[in-house]
Amino acid sequence: MNPSDFKGLLWRVSASFITLLCLLSAALWNGYPIVYSDTSSYLVSGFHLETLIDRPITYGLFIRVCSFNGWSLWTVVIAQALLLAYVTGLALRTIGFLNPWARTAIIGSTALLSGLPFVCGQVITDVFTPILVITMFLLLFAVNLPKRTCTLLFALFFLAFSTHMSHVSITILLLALALFIRLLLRQSTRVQSFWTTIAAMIALSTVGTLAMGVSLAKSKYSFYAAHLAEIGVLQRYLEEHCPTEQYRLCSRLGNIPHSADAFLWADDTPLKVYDSRQRMEAELGRITWATLKEPSLLAMQIGSAFKASLKQLVHFEIGEGNGSFGQGTLLHERVDTFIQSEIEAFDHSRQMDGPKFRNPVEAWNRVLNFVMACSTLAIVLLWIIKRKSLASNSMLLEISIFMVGALLINSAINASLVMVADRFGAKLAWLVPFLAITTITLLINPRNKASVQ
Repeated sequence: MNPSDFKGLLWRVSASFITLLCLLSAALWNGYPIVYSDTSSYLVSGFHLETLIDRPITYGLFIRVCSFNGWSLWTVVIAQALLLAYVTGLALRTIGFLNPWARTAIIGSTALLSGLPFVCGQVITDVFTPILVITMFLLLFAVNLPKRTCTLLFALFFLAFSTHMSHVSITILLLALALFIRLLLRQSTRVQSFWTTIAAMIALSTVGTLAMGVSLAKSKYSFYAAHLAEIGVLQRYLEEHCPTEQYRLCSRLGNIPHSADAFLWADDTPLKVYDSRQRMEAELGRITWATLKEPSLLAMQIGSAFKASLKQLVHFEIGEGNGSFGQGTLLHERVDTFIQSEIEAFDHSRQMDGPKFRNPVEAWNRVLNFVMACSTLAIVLLWIIKRKSLASNSMLLEISIFMVGALLINSAINASLVMVADRFGAKLAWLVPFLAITTITLLINPRNKASVQ
């Protein structure tokens, strides 16, 4: 390797290292990868090779492989950050940012001004939603990608798709969004490759959905029934039909909570009336379909879905559900079982000391709200004032529409099918400051304004 090649390699590696540090800043601040109650289930899934009732096995296997069979959870979040950095950096490159330090500046600034480090540094599937979105954008819109890059992107698409059941609906709507963008921009190039890519995605999605079929069969109606309980449709339906129908759930008619969380997970959950999951799913399935056939209840669901989707757009704060999981909790027990060498580090992380973790997070959330408001305003004003200049970069126009659409789709799917939660919004909310920073950088640096064809 000649000196110039070595210097170029060192330049790129240094930029990648700084990007990685920014993406892992939340975990580094915490002193250990951030955990959530669901982390416990994923650990069991991966290390016991068990498909659970409410989630596919894919992410559990990812944890096991990337932790080197229980050596460390640090390697899991490092792998997550590397994957997200790779696809995000590739997206920036297609826009025109060929300098690796320019890409580092944008991704690093986004990380330091958003909740992105919490998404990357948390041992949960949330990071794979943005990986899915950005990978789909690259495969559908990027031009002249090397074959090995496309192969890797298809593999990442399949991995990301298969980590969470919500990705089925999100992928379908993102494909529809991609078709809309093509019609909107009247693109005449890449027609054959575009349709070939869509066909390949549909095939991989079908395989992924079949792979998740066990979990879907076990819990597809219970989650939506929890949503119906939260918006009051379930209670109203049972009040009207329990006098004539023989539903087991009728025995709990007077105390069905208006909370999806309580309906699913509380100690006194109404679901305890069922003696088997098969009978539970069968009855909840009948109730769900019956509510869709009654105009008044269907109208309630549509109206609630619209309101919840709008509400979800302003719920994106970090730290939701990241409580202390000390001795006696199931998560502590499982970390001690599967990641034995790190139980001391786990116990001494900031997250295990409530105020030490919670107070800075609450303060940072106030900053995040301000950044999101400024970023949204900046994007709107820049596209109004500098529309012609920005539209000259076709990839910027496409990625802006696609990412904003993905943000809306993610909010609609999670809020209308399950519940409104900050964690659901945080997965993609960082795309707003990302687009704002990218757009401003393009305007400041004219060299990156050229359309990438």
